[in-house]
Amino acid sequence: MTDSPRVFRPARFLEAGRSKGTAELGGVLVHGRYRTPEEMVSLASRLNLNNIRWIAPAGGHNGSWYPGVLADPISANEPALTQAIELLDEVVEKVSEDGRLGPNQLVMMGFSQGACLTIEYALRHPGRCRRLIAFTGGLFGQPGTQWFGRPNMLAGTHVFLTGSDVDEWIPEVRAHETARVLRELGASVDLRICHGRPHIVSDEELSEAGEFIKKAQAVKPAPSV
Repeated sequence: MTDSPRVFRPARFLEAGRSKGTAELGGVLVHGRYRTPEEMVSLASRLNLNNIRWIAPAGGHNGSWYPGVLADPISANEPALTQAIELLDEVVEKVSEDGRLGPNQLVMMGFSQGACLTIEYALRHPGRCRRLIAFTGGLFGQPGTQWFGRPNMLAGTHVFLTGSDVDEWIPEVRAHETARVLRELGASVDLRICHGRPHIVSDEELSEAGEFIKKAQAVKPAPSV
């Protein structure tokens, strides 16, 4: 029996921002379903940051990272979900420049499917990347799912999470549930629920995200004990 082919081997990566070796921050951009790396690079350019090197992978089949939706059973999105997380971990390693940039200097920013993957990445690789921006995302699982993790596994992780009270893909209740779970696991979560905002990233969200990164960068990591 032969192994099934890996789904997520992007044909290309887009790079933007500072050149390798000159950036103070490293960032991963994760696009949404049927979206593109180019769109994420365009969004990142509006954050008004000049000290970050971005890498945006082109993932999935026809622009999708996984086949189902957020509220499906997690098993329904496998193995694509795990393969996508594995790919993102490779990109995180790439932007870290072999460890020159540590977890407090790494940012992951995603929209929609990409936002959901950003959150899932934090759960599967806690502490690897401590600056997370999830534009309209949430935890995977059916309604009523009980999410668990190790106490304080996300201590030192800063999350900017957004949602909308009219979004057709990510219900507002899931955004609140996600914020609660991440906080219970030790993360600092800044949740923004937009009113009447369709399934897009608004100018206000981008402005707040840029300030979020600047503020998080200014926070000194807690000393080891």
